[in-house]
Amino acid sequence: MEEPHTYDDIIPHVFITMPIKKLDGRMMELVERHRFNLEISIDHHALDRYAASHFRDVAERLRAAGIGMTVHAPFQELFLGAPDRLVREASEKRMDAAFDCIPYFEPRAVVMHLNYEEKRFGFVLDEWLGHMLRNIQRYAERCERLGCPLTIENVYEETPNVMRRVLDELRGSGVYHCFDAGHLHAFSRTGIDAWFESMGQYIRQFHLHDNDGSGDAHRPIGSGTIDFEKISAFMAAMPHMPLVTLEPHSEPDIWRTLDGFRRTGLFGALMKTCGRK
Repeated sequence: MEEPHTYDDIIPHVFITMPIKKLDGRMMELVERHRFNLEISIDHHALDRYAASHFRDVAERLRAAGIGMTVHAPFQELFLGAPDRLVREASEKRMDAAFDCIPYFEPRAVVMHLNYEEKRFGFVLDEWLGHMLRNIQRYAERCERLGCPLTIENVYEETPNVMRRVLDELRGSGVYHCFDAGHLHAFSRTGIDAWFESMGQYIRQFHLHDNDGSGDAHRPIGSGTIDFEKISAFMAAMPHMPLVTLEPHSEPDIWRTLDGFRRTGLFGALMKTCGRK
């Protein structure tokens, strides 16, 4: 009979989302004690509050503790494909500032939002797409110099159509898909099966959290209504081992999320991919 997995079995194989502004003394001690790998979230608050030396010092301390990292780039109100030049340039300025700090973390991947909304940009899709492709290509080139992929996360995209078009256009550029299960369940009108059918070849990373479909609640895995059996089945069959980021929004939920990751079969599915490239 297979022994049940413990937290210590799971922790080395996943990343925990962590806004850099929350890495204060107490949280840093928790991270170092349990050796949580982290997805460092850099937002506008952090970029306005901290000097570059702070990002460097945090990264050096985490690396010294043997902690692996991915980075989540800023996303709030950032429209890199906006037809309005001033909006687009402000978004680029904010994103460029984040990418100037990202190398300190030596990330395994950098996550960005596409921030495509049909109601907002559907009537100017071709113009939006031209600006967006240019910018994603630019950041992908910066990731290439870091030796890591750029992964594009779904949020408010109701279908995978535009995401698929972007990744088809950028095929071979080191740009892939970060599949966010909670966002799909809360905001998309496309089901898991159809999304995987369209986007499966591009998935290199997962963001995993739960909700009941009414909003982006970031509940522990297994406490909502997402069909994680389908995600586990897809993950287990992947030809390569994906990166997995768990997204609890409180310290107690870290442990509930790790437990749900085990109970739903997701950890077992991830281990089936271990060693695949």
